[in-house]
Amino acid sequence: MYPELFTIGNITIYTYGLCVAAGFFVALRYIIAKNDIISKSQIYDLFFYLILTGIIGARIFYVLININYFVKNPVEIIQVYKGGLVYYGGFLSAVIFGIFYLYKKNINIKKMLDLFSPALALGHIFGRIGCFFSGCCYGKETDFFLAINNRYPTQLFEAFGNLIIFIVLNNFYRKKNTDGAVFILYLFLYSLLRFFIEFLRGDDRGAFTVGLSVSQIISIGIFIIAFLIYIRRIKWKK
Repeated sequence: MYPELFTIGNITIYTYGLCVAAGFFVALRYIIAKNDIISKSQIYDLFFYLILTGIIGARIFYVLININYFVKNPVEIIQVYKGGLVYYGGFLSAVIFGIFYLYKKNINIKKMLDLFSPALALGHIFGRIGCFFSGCCYGKETDFFLAINNRYPTQLFEAFGNLIIFIVLNNFYRKKNTDGAVFILYLFLYSLLRFFIEFLRGDDRGAFTVGLSVSQIISIGIFIIAFLIYIRRIKWKK
């Protein structure tokens, strides 16, 4: 693992923070390149608010999962640059805020969700690479031939999975003829990816319910919601 990239004086550049920043950057560039819906200034505003709400939501979720540790070390709650973000916490908070924001601004919600979905998968690749270097989100011990330090490299597995999702969504985005379809496809694909990756994770997954982690329960919920939306769209078309 390589959590610290370099240090200049009293300033340390963390690999995780740099990878997350890179993820935000490439996601923004993708959105701007594909955008034909709203102005560039509106994209910048929306993107900034989504980053802010996403980071806050992801950190809150992480702190709640590890509440016993942070009760004893409250100062570390704000040290996000060292790692410690739960994707689903950030995703759900950003989506809820984004929908509310777009509704208030009278911007087509479905079109914007489609636009942001491939970018989400693209940026997530860099985030998981950051997890790998930071040493968080690690896998269970194994003698699997792809193991790194005798563990499943779950961070790299998920990064690769997000790369596949991005390729699929980007291709689908060019061909889609129904607004909202790309976002629904993202919900299907990522919830499946995350559900199965969780079986290989070796870090603290929080409380388990019927043998499933919190993230797996959320994945099932998102998959069901996406399926219900898909069925409703089919019935509406008929």
